[in-house]
Amino acid sequence: MRAALRRARRQRGLALLTVLWMLVMLSAVTIGLGVSARTETRLARNQVDAVQARHLAEAGVQRAVLALLDAREAPLLRPDGSRAIELRLGNGTVQTAIQDECGKIDLNTAWGELIRGAVQVSGVGGRDADAITDAILDWRDPDDQRRQFGAERREYERESRVGPRNGPFATVEELRQVLGVTPELYRRLEPIVTVACLQSGIDTRVAPLAALRAVPGIRDREVEEVAALRRRSLDRGDPLPTAALSGIQRYASQSPGFAYSILSVARLESGAESRLEAQVWLLPDGERPYALLGLRDGRGVMATIQAPPPATGP
Repeated sequence: MRAALRRARRQRGLALLTVLWMLVMLSAVTIGLGVSARTETRLARNQVDAVQARHLAEAGVQRAVLALLDAREAPLLRPDGSRAIELRLGNGTVQTAIQDECGKIDLNTAWGELIRGAVQVSGVGGRDADAITDAILDWRDPDDQRRQFGAERREYERESRVGPRNGPFATVEELRQVLGVTPELYRRLEPIVTVACLQSGIDTRVAPLAALRAVPGIRDREVEEVAALRRRSLDRGDPLPTAALSGIQRYASQSPGFAYSILSVARLESGAESRLEAQVWLLPDGERPYALLGLRDGRGVMATIQAPPPATGP
């Protein structure tokens, strides 16, 4: 009798342990499902926020284009990128800055001395600057005649590379393919060069300061004076000033005001952010007000939407 009672107690104990283990397993599964559901909800929320931020950044680009096309707003803009237009929509804000591309050095049409100046202010000097400058000019010219320090087909084949184009640069990113242009040099050149202006000089009124420093004959003191004039006019809410710069007339051009890059940064209250850079041309023909030349998301490569017309250098 006592043996039977002991066996019954052991069986009840095993049953209790089994039930407890099942409860533990069920609790673990329930917790896991809850965590998974919360993670999926959070991921879905992040995706929704990312899409909203992207569309808000696109709205910022459109707003900036509208300001450029509006004769009442255009005089108030700062096409050197120093003043942002801020817009609030829903649960986010977007800031857009505008840069006149004719303040930059056009890879296809700029004087060779300006190209060399851009290379020099980007940290390359001496014979290396000569070689890179000539390689850029050899890339864009239509012939197979190698400049003194440049590179034509034979030099590219020697390095197992394709080039040169022997035609205009289609994009600024194409500069990466030129012999001698390292990733670090490209990173420094990219903000001060363009393919959208089609002029041999730069408009010093809207030029980035690094592009101004590339102009032969300009002194550092003059560049600092330009920077100070711009800061004062920005504080007063005035239009961009025109600085008196001597001895650079050959490299100075007045912008026709048709080629612009627009930086649009959108931020949501959740912390989501989207960054877009667009290049646009304002069109005078009346059929459509502007053309989108390129679009870059974040810090990626500028995707060409429509190429500017071919141009040749001076």
